Amino acid sequence: MSTDSVSTTGVSRDSVRSGGLRPAAPAAGGQAALDPERLAYYRGYFTEFFQGDFVLGMGTEDILDTLAESGAGGDWLDLGSGPSTLFWSLALTGIRSVRSADAAPEAVAVLREFAESKDVPRSYEQVLDRYGRDPGHLEQMRGRIGGYHVFDAMSPWPAEFAGERFDLVTEFGLFGLAPTERGYRECFQHLREHVRPGGRVIGADWIRSARLITREGHDNTYLTEELVATAVREAGLRLRASRLCPIKGDELYDALIVWSAEPVG
Repeated sequence: MSTDSVSTTGVSRDSVRSGGLRPAAPAAGGQAALDPERLAYYRGYFTEFFQGDFVLGMGTEDILDTLAESGAGGDWLDLGSGPSTLFWSLALTGIRSVRSADAAPEAVAVLREFAESKDVPRSYEQVLDRYGRDPGHLEQMRGRIGGYHVFDAMSPWPAEFAGERFDLVTEFGLFGLAPTERGYRECFQHLREHVRPGGRVIGADWIRSARLITREGHDNTYLTEELVATAVREAGLRLRASRLCPIKGDELYDALIVWSAEPVG
């Protein structure tokens, strides 16, 4: 793939733990020219957080455990993917197809670069071993990626998704970027028509520290397990599980809420 441009259907949002950067609107004609500085940012982000050793205690293992225990398979859509979709895939089995979406075309481009490579970062090797996955699991998941999309999943989804449903929809770090509690609840409303009966929705959102809030201005301390339960219920879903996971030793994040839900009926 050329990283000069990427197909796009929407705007504005960033990948998990992205530092609050927001992408520019897409160029005319459905193509978003990639910003070299932002492309370098996402490449650096991927290198910093995924090329080294897997670090426990930051909430990541709680997300992976939830995915592994969910039994979710079939067709999967990862919202707010950043360059990280294939990392989460290491805990999953039974996935038939993978599609990723992020509002930042540069994030999607970096994910695609990695998917089309043969690179197996150290943290990926460690997670494969943690869940007893065959070393070929990553290569299988690379081959099941069927689409990369650029749109803002915190807003109404683009028309191309009308009528499309998935067995698994995930969001890790996306909905917690909503500016308000109301905005957070609305994110669930946008996805509810895209989950098949018997499917799963699995998410996690990092609660920001005072330091990060002061630095960037986005305060998401509205996040609580009660809010997650309300948002799930209002969207016509049933909460399967949620838990608050404290984070120690991170100056940017105080905790993580991991949750899973399913359609009612």
